[in-house]
Amino acid sequence: MIHKVSSLRYMLIATIIMVLLQNTNAQDPHFSQFYTSPLTMNPAAAGMYTGTFRISTVYRDQWRSALDNPLRTFSASGDVKFDVKYNKNSQPDFVALGITFFGDRVSTYDYNTNQIVLTTAYHRLLDAKTKQYLGIGFQGGIMQKSVNYEDLTFQDQYNAVDGYTFGTAENLPVNNRAFADLSIGLYYTVSPVKDLNFNAGLGYFHFNKPNLSFYNSEDVIDPNTVKTDILHPKWSGHVSASIRTGDFLQVQPRANVLIQGAHAEINLGSNFRYKISKTSGQYLHLGAHLRGVNNIDRPGLESVILMAGFELSNFILGFSYDQGVRHLLDTRRSLSSMEFSIIYIGEHNNEDNFCPQF
Repeated sequence: MIHKVSSLRYMLIATIIMVLLQNTNAQDPHFSQFYTSPLTMNPAAAGMYTGTFRISTVYRDQWRSALDNPLRTFSASGDVKFDVKYNKNSQPDFVALGITFFGDRVSTYDYNTNQIVLTTAYHRLLDAKTKQYLGIGFQGGIMQKSVNYEDLTFQDQYNAVDGYTFGTAENLPVNNRAFADLSIGLYYTVSPVKDLNFNAGLGYFHFNKPNLSFYNSEDVIDPNTVKTDILHPKWSGHVSASIRTGDFLQVQPRANVLIQGAHAEINLGSNFRYKISKTSGQYLHLGAHLRGVNNIDRPGLESVILMAGFELSNFILGFSYDQGVRHLLDTRRSLSSMEFSIIYIGEHNNEDNFCPQF
């Protein structure tokens, strides 16, 4: 298809053409810093923080060492919460509202995914003494996908001498589509003792199973054309805890499991939150995670992830580095990714680690 490309680029081309031309097992992009993009991890994560509002952003730069134009994924979300009191003496429940912008870019071929979703969640207080809440969240919005055909070349365009200069006879469909996207989630949190917080949740994304095919159009009249490319629903399960081991240190083990169609992955590791001084609101975050995957070919260890962050009052700045293990062992090719995140929480009390943010 494309003249003199590396094997990795050829694989990327094949993937995009599969998305365009046939039924595929579509899979969502992901973040290693999954708690810094809470509303793409679980709709019911809206409002799960100590403060009045939260703004979360994360940017992922993937495979820069192997591609001239790396894959880029980013998310920005904001959510705000309001107390709900049924009488003057009761502890409040709370309701949360949020909005999320999500983007994924394959720049070499201008293959783009954009999404905007609105989120609402309600968290019911089960026990005031242990800060025990059970919440449910709902998310709905629009997903849009597009591709630039001018950046693709096909076999019938090759002039047999020096390049792809002829026109193509490929019957290409409309290159811009939009779809409704619906998701739901549950979230549970409890602090059974003073120095321990526990959180768990389950998100179910794309439960309306949108058809992403560019060929799903009345303009395509060929009865032999496959017009279905269902985006499989995705399960996102997450568990975390924060254990205070002294005046300065908190240990924060966590896990995130994603299952979508034939694909599955698990992120497992721990962060360490260290208070720099007793009088300041400054914390240092360090952590390490492993990512295991079960793809169509075989299961195995995919990446080793290192994380670092700095927390100052209302702000948390984060950085993570993924080193791909699978390709390094199989092909000696180093595929790595980096992520940067910024979180701001209004009227934040960082002494109360109600829910992990980084």
